[in-house]
Amino acid sequence: MRNWTMTNICLWSLILLLSACAPRPAAPQLPVEHTLAVAGFHQPLEGWQLLSTSRAEQARTLSPGLLDELDAMLMELLGEGEIRAVLGTEATKQCQELVLSGVNTERGGISGLRYWMDVGACTRADYLLVPQILEWREREGGEWGVTEPGRVVLELTLLNIPNQRIAQRFQYDERQRSLSEDLLQADRFFRRGGKWLPTKELVRDGLREGMREMGL
Repeated sequence: MRNWTMTNICLWSLILLLSACAPRPAAPQLPVEHTLAVAGFHQPLEGWQLLSTSRAEQARTLSPGLLDELDAMLMELLGEGEIRAVLGTEATKQCQELVLSGVNTERGGISGLRYWMDVGACTRADYLLVPQILEWREREGGEWGVTEPGRVVLELTLLNIPNQRIAQRFQYDERQRSLSEDLLQADRFFRRGGKWLPTKELVRDGLREGMREMGL
C-alpha cells in the first residue's frame, strides 16, 4: 500500500512539472506597421493615473533613477522583437505633461482611461503601452539564500488609440518561492538556476512574459 501511494505521489509530481514547463500560447503579434508608444514606468497613486481598480502601495516609493532603469529595460526588450516604429518614453512624457496641464484637478479631473487615451492620441501612435508598478519589495539576503524573497506586482496595459479601448491587460504578481514551496513554478525555478533574484530581475521576467502574451 505504501509503495502504491509513493508511486502516485511521484506520478502527480511529474504531471505537475510537465504542466508547469509546457509553453503557453502567445497572443497574435501586433502588426509591425502599427506605431507603438511607450509610457514611462510609474506607481499609479493619483486617480488620473489609474487604469484599473489597483492603486500602488505607498509603503515604498521608487526612485526616479530606478524607474529610468526599468524604462531602459523595457525599451531593450522591445528592441529584441520584430522591427516596428516605437516612440520612447521621452515623447510620451511630453504628451503626459501637455494633457495634464489641461486637466482641472480641482473639479475632479479626468479618469485614468481618458487621460491615457488623450496621451496616446497626442503621440499619434496606434497603441500605447502603460507599465505600472503596484508593489515592490526588495530581496533580503543573497542569491543563494534569503530571509525575505523579492516581490513585485507589475501591470501592463495596452491601449488601442484609434478604437479608444483597452486592447490587453497583463498583471504579473511574483513573490519568488523555492521549488519545495511551489512545484507549479518549476520552469521558473530551473530557468533562474535555483537562485534568488533581485526584484529588478523579477520585473525583467514579468516583462518578457507580458510582452509574449500581448504579442509584442
